[in-house]
Amino acid sequence: MIVAKESAAAVNHSDEYAGYTGLLATNSADLAALFGRAFGTTTSAQLAQTWNLQNGYLVDYAIGVVTHNDAKANGAMSGLTNGFVPQFAQLISAASRMPLDPVTQLTSQQVLEDKAFIDDLFAGHYATYYADLHRAYAQTSRFGDALAAQIAQDFPDKFPGDPSAHRLDVRVSLNELLQEHSYLATMATDSVITNRGAEKTAAQAALAANADMLGTVFATNFGNSVGTQFDKVWTARDAALVAYASGDTAAKQSLTETFVASFAPLAKAGTSQVASQVDATLKVIDDQRAKAAKTIAGDDRAAATSIQPIADSIEG
Repeated sequence: MIVAKESAAAVNHSDEYAGYTGLLATNSADLAALFGRAFGTTTSAQLAQTWNLQNGYLVDYAIGVVTHNDAKANGAMSGLTNGFVPQFAQLISAASRMPLDPVTQLTSQQVLEDKAFIDDLFAGHYATYYADLHRAYAQTSRFGDALAAQIAQDFPDKFPGDPSAHRLDVRVSLNELLQEHSYLATMATDSVITNRGAEKTAAQAALAANADMLGTVFATNFGNSVGTQFDKVWTARDAALVAYASGDTAAKQSLTETFVASFAPLAKAGTSQVASQVDATLKVIDDQRAKAAKTIAGDDRAAATSIQPIADSIEG
């Protein structure tokens, strides 16, 4: 999702580009810390170094595409497929004892999925862009699932429990879908604020598709009545976010009061948790409207991460 934000800023020649490019480094550091919990500091540092190599190539690819520099774009793609993929796969396989071929296949597919949505974005094929972005997001989740299960198997003393447990599956699904929602929501509001009409339609359709997937998780695990209630509350949330981005001041009250009061008991989450996430999302929209390029990326990340404790509460 951060690669998509950075690439969009490049395509739109936005001042937000530096902030989202910097956020790639923040995300890499977060991953390194997580890798370190399983594999130790030395391997973590090696993985982070290789991950940063990927980030650099993805940035270069987006720049090459935007500037019509075929040599730069082709060189970046070659670096990804011939440099990053085998190096990262080898490190992961050695550290986790996952077979090399499946790791290589998963990583190679991720590169192809990332390339696809960057190409869509540059071409202005927004409906395809959001579909391919979701596919890329799902692909990296598949890799994370496989690696997490292997880590739990390799280090049961550090990570006890059954990684295939249903409760865990629900928790992970909600975390992934809700965090995807957070980034999609701010993509949608940005397209509204900047009046990119074609993207606005596609972004709101992607947001609705995400809501459908969330509704299915709720209905499947907590009953159809809960799923129906979620659909109603969440649809109103998405509409209010778009309305607020459009300048409807009444939408803020709908989010901070009506939505919070309705969703908190449904999610079994604290009112303060839900309110904080709403406020964090509104802060991003305010940044977008004010063209606050220096703070928007960090605030966007804060909104996405603040949804995690809500997802954990729903599972509970």
